Amino acid sequence: MRMTLPPLPGLQAFEATARLGSITAAAEELHLSPSAVSRRLRTTETHLGVTLFERRARSVNLTAMGRAYLPTVRAAFDDMAVGTAGLFGPPSRRRLTVRVQISYAATWLMPRLQNFHDAHPHIDLRVLNAIWADAVPPNEVDLEIRHGSGNWEGFTADLLHEDHAVIVASPDHLQEYGPITGPTGLHQRPRVHVLGYDDLWQRVLPRPVPVEEAGAGAAAATITLDTSIAATQFAAAGRHCALVPERFARTAVRSGQLVLLHDQRVPMHQAHYLLQREGTPQLSPEARAFVQWLIRQDIEDPPLQLAAPQ
Repeated sequence: MRMTLPPLPGLQAFEATARLGSITAAAEELHLSPSAVSRRLRTTETHLGVTLFERRARSVNLTAMGRAYLPTVRAAFDDMAVGTAGLFGPPSRRRLTVRVQISYAATWLMPRLQNFHDAHPHIDLRVLNAIWADAVPPNEVDLEIRHGSGNWEGFTADLLHEDHAVIVASPDHLQEYGPITGPTGLHQRPRVHVLGYDDLWQRVLPRPVPVEEAGAGAAAATITLDTSIAATQFAAAGRHCALVPERFARTAVRSGQLVLLHDQRVPMHQAHYLLQREGTPQLSPEARAFVQWLIRQDIEDPPLQLAAPQ
């Protein structure tokens, strides 16, 4: 005898909440209120006689039973989607155009972007860098992400990512020079300066160190590059240390290409902002999905633990 299945709307709410990690996000995707999604989840749990989610103030986590049930529900929805597309044609595809700065794209966004595509396969995503600023009309750009103070004429800016900077270098640099023990040690090392972040080194090295205090290495060589991606790649391949936003070094440090040289968190007077031209309509569902995905990345892949090598 076939078991009575939970109502389909409740299963849909379960799958969306589990995939997005948030009742609020699931409500936006399903065009429902959060309270309506919560009621559907409770109805499903009552029907099954188990708890599927652990509810917290701002998030939900699957229970062991929820994790076990999710693949079955997801596979059923996937089968229905395939069968529906086969009979009635594929769902309409939607394009989303996002403009970002090249360092943000190459060092942080690209290593994670496959996850967004897997979660939203029907969104045709275009990611543009500043070098294509004139190639696409402004009205075709749905979202823009910039690093700065938050004030750009003609745009509304919402804070997306707070940032701080870290000192990184290659493992070879660490082997040759050892860990940093103080400002004097930094003065003795070859360093990379990034245009636009000149004040960062000034905060780490607040004053020139006299030759008699710093020793023979006081005049260590420096090089100036125009992007953080160039600085991180140069540091990973050579002997210079770099001071860059932690977000841009995160993947390289976790992969072993770079190491943290110091446990100092260097404040930045800049952050990443989400920009929209003034007077533009509200975000499309595709744009909202992308923004929610961006925010979740810092939860799923948090900043580096600032523990310098010994």
